Amino acid sequence: MEESAPLHREEELIAELAELRSENEALKETLKRRNGYIHDKINQLLDVMGTKPLREEELDDDSIQDFDPLGIIFDSFRHILASLKEKNNQLQLLHDETMAIFSAAQVGIMVVDTEFRILSSNTKMREIFFGEVTEEEICGDHCRDMVCKGNIPDQLCAVRKILAGAETASFKGWEVRGHVFDVEAAPIHDLDGTVKRIVLVYNDITGLKQAQDELARMNAELETRVVERTAQFQEVNKELESFCYSISHDLRAPLRHISGFSNILLEEYCDRLDKEGQAFLRRICAVTNRMGGMIDDLLRISRVARTTLTLSKVDLSHVAENVANLFRDAEPDRSVRFDITPDLVARGDATLLGMVLQNLIGNAWKYTARKKDAAIEFGRTFMNGRETFFVRDNGVGFDMAYRDKLFRVFERLHGEEFEGSGIGLATVQRIIHRHRGEIWAEGEVGKGATFYFTLPDRDPDNKVGQ
Repeated sequence: MEESAPLHREEELIAELAELRSENEALKETLKRRNGYIHDKINQLLDVMGTKPLREEELDDDSIQDFDPLGIIFDSFRHILASLKEKNNQLQLLHDETMAIFSAAQVGIMVVDTEFRILSSNTKMREIFFGEVTEEEICGDHCRDMVCKGNIPDQLCAVRKILAGAETASFKGWEVRGHVFDVEAAPIHDLDGTVKRIVLVYNDITGLKQAQDELARMNAELETRVVERTAQFQEVNKELESFCYSISHDLRAPLRHISGFSNILLEEYCDRLDKEGQAFLRRICAVTNRMGGMIDDLLRISRVARTTLTLSKVDLSHVAENVANLFRDAEPDRSVRFDITPDLVARGDATLLGMVLQNLIGNAWKYTARKKDAAIEFGRTFMNGRETFFVRDNGVGFDMAYRDKLFRVFERLHGEEFEGSGIGLATVQRIIHRHRGEIWAEGEVGKGATFYFTLPDRDPDNKVGQ
């Protein structure tokens, strides 16, 4: 009997242990259900507050003893309040900046609701439309009554366009109350995308419009005056050319008499004059011959101005080759290297452009006479996007300080060592200008010269006969 008592006690303990284990498992299930419920509720609250949810391991059996749901919620609220405070400060700063810009803007700005009621307006807007009133005095008034005064049709109303779905609306040159405005409108949406307010901007362009109108008037007046002056200048120019031609032509007869009688004296009465008298007579003959040449040159340049242009495509390279051959044939003993770019074509009067190249190449031929390795080039380049032809030589050149004299009648930059009357370049300039082109020169003493000219690819004055 004594040996069975401990055995019976051991069985009782085993039964109690099994019961405790069962109760423990039940308690665990209860805690697990409660933990899940608390976990879900806390995560819902945290989700509403915008904070991170709890992890599963934060509510397991090992951590449940340290779990403090109120502490978690409190920390989340504190974090949210700090974030809201910072965002509120930023929003206040943004609001202050926006209001400062709104108030200081030099254009009229007004905000209205969907019922056309004025919600706010800046100082410039009130100055333009309302006079000396405060923002509170006009707030709530109907903008169509206060601003438009019934002066704008419904189909042109910027607010109606925005309410109809337009992203923006604008009207240029809207005239009201003696002013001209450019009007811009844009919507302000709520979070659902519904238009709640409309911003309207009125830029007063009255001064600009008046300046544009005055400028247009002045331009029209200037164009009229230019046309009148051009007609006057053309008439005066024709009269001067006619006068020059008449005078030059009329001078030839008396000059021919002076030259003829001087030659008779020199031939038939020379023995009756001493050596000094004979020298004077020879000088008279030389001067009259020179003057006759100058008159011929004047008549030639006058004819250039009076000649009717006959426009066609001109092979300038071919013309330059012919001119070069003429000079080679005239002075076969000279060795001059010609470099002529082929297939250079322009539109103009073939005869006059032939005179241009004859004069320019002739100049180059003359002023390279003392060069052993004389070279003359005719080619093309592009300057400021324009096709530009040129004649270049390596002759005596000229001082750029005197380049303005190059194209003047009877002006010469070189002495008697080079023959010439000073009419050739003036003739060239007259021809190029008649073609509505430009001509200029560059040079350096002892290093040659380059003459550039342009020939616009169109009819001068848009007509063939000038």
